[in-house]
Amino acid sequence: MTDGTAHLLRSQLPQLPPSHPFHETYKRLTARTDSWTSGQWITERPGGSDVQNTETWARYAPLTSKTGEHGRLDEGDYLVSGFKFFSSATDADVTMLLAKTESGKLSAFLAPLTKTVSAEDGSTRVVTNGVRIHRLKNKLGTKQLPTAELELKDMRAHLVGSVDRGVATISHLLNVTRSWAFMSSVAAMRRGLAISKQFAVNRTVFGYPLWALPLHLRTLADIEVRIRGFMQLSFFTISLMSFTENGFPESSSSSSSSSSSIKGPLLPSSGEEAMVVLRALTAAAKAVTSKNAVITMQECMEALGGVGYMDDPDEPENVARALRDIAVNAIWEGTTNVLSSEFVRHVLNRNHLEHINAWLSKAIAGVENQEYRDVLEASWQNLHSRLHKNKDYIFDVLSVGRSVMFSFSWIVVGVLLAWDVQRDNDGLADEVARRSILNGEGGFREWLLPDVGVPAAGARFDESKERAKWDCRLVWDKELPDFAPFGQRIPLGSKM
Repeated sequence: MTDGTAHLLRSQLPQLPPSHPFHETYKRLTARTDSWTSGQWITERPGGSDVQNTETWARYAPLTSKTGEHGRLDEGDYLVSGFKFFSSATDADVTMLLAKTESGKLSAFLAPLTKTVSAEDGSTRVVTNGVRIHRLKNKLGTKQLPTAELELKDMRAHLVGSVDRGVATISHLLNVTRSWAFMSSVAAMRRGLAISKQFAVNRTVFGYPLWALPLHLRTLADIEVRIRGFMQLSFFTISLMSFTENGFPESSSSSSSSSSSIKGPLLPSSGEEAMVVLRALTAAAKAVTSKNAVITMQECMEALGGVGYMDDPDEPENVARALRDIAVNAIWEGTTNVLSSEFVRHVLNRNHLEHINAWLSKAIAGVENQEYRDVLEASWQNLHSRLHKNKDYIFDVLSVGRSVMFSFSWIVVGVLLAWDVQRDNDGLADEVARRSILNGEGGFREWLLPDVGVPAAGARFDESKERAKWDCRLVWDKELPDFAPFGQRIPLGSKM
């Protein structure tokens, strides 16, 4: 939330005079020492995602006199009153919030949580800026972050962006907070797998080391494949966000499909195409990665058996707490269904589908492995045809919005994994790409459309010992010990 607010303010600073308090606020939000944090107060009692139901109002009431030309941060021109039902970071220094102005439309505001008032004798004191805490929320997880129901009464705030353009303005913040959600989800999955692996190394089952039991090895390998795919999706989305903000690398304009680096057809064209793709990827990456993080962390808990279910507050590797904490990522900044609806509406809006098709078709064409390319091409053609045919029937597409978004994400992950292989022809990268593209593995299969991601002609499922060997390489980066895989138990007499 702090990063998101800083990102939003940075976009506003060029239009503001140097004496405006937003300049100092931005410096404090991005400072290494003596820094500020920011909250984000949007959700209200009538609903979270439907912000048009907001009951908080902002009244234009500038002070008759201010400190300097533009005043301090606590001398904003608006007085905000209302009730925020789910307010994160209630101990922050400042907060972003939405409120309706006299037009009845939403605007974005920035307000400090405290203000300085002067007494008649000239002394000053710091008081709350019209914020009253009704109660702290008793949440399933993220208990370290205080979340509360807040009553706002004449909270002095500054308008951010144009009046009545609150949703468009605050979307800058949402891109960043959603990025934090999918990156922290990938990090949580990797941490969960690391804990599971460390447990397996030190655990003996039926007289054999747990790490080498084929069924357990297969479980860990499935998680590894899932993490690698979502890591590709997450970092590609972050890199595209950076390019849209700071300029594309010169090589991105090349039409070459060289596999030496991420360039050419893999990146969308700069400008409108890149912005359309970025918004689609941000929503999709947040939804599919966060959803899978919950499932993956539960799998990691199960991999520890009863130890994983223990909730010991003094245990640094507390998987139970990690599961509770990561669950919020599938909810805040848009649930899976909310983001699916947003994704569909965005893709079918104006010429956005044409932009996405231009980029993705070009990226798929740059895949050098013909078997991978054929599968990805057929899947995208099926999905694109469905979207194009129903462009004027958006409610039909919304009814399967979750499958549409997951199918799109699976195709993008497949493209990124295929490009990762041809970058350096790494054997492990190729095995991950094969399992994801041809076998349809990697955490998507349950939510895909029936004509997307179906097991390809080259799919291999009954691979016995050869599969176990690759499982061991993926998880442990070493060769499988000398025994035949027979499920959870290994026959007596087999050599480890």
